[in-house]
Amino acid sequence: MITMADGFYEAMRAKGFSYNTTASLKKFKCPNCGFEFSMIYGRTFACQGCSEAWNNCPKLRCEKCDHEFFIMETPQVHNEYQQRNISEHISRVVTKYNEDMGYKPNR
Repeated sequence: MITMADGFYEAMRAKGFSYNTTASLKKFKCPNCGFEFSMIYGRTFACQGCSEAWNNCPKLRCEKCDHEFFIMETPQVHNEYQQRNISEHISRVVTKYNEDMGYKPNR
């Protein structure tokens, strides 16, 4: 069965969005509490005050329970190479967002 989310990601891929972009937007469940969120959401909100969020950190944090875990523990990532690529991609997105909002990495 194809869900609405699956159709959305397929449409993004058909339009030329990279694997890193689609993988970082897919929702998954926190391994600790089951809260559903995307990598971008976790990095943007749960990791908001951490300077490592700007520096290709290989971890994510659940905003609900504050559990920290490696990106490789998500269903979208299967090896260290993918973890590094997605981590760098997410850091670029978050850095751009923070710069647009006027935030500084040392706040």
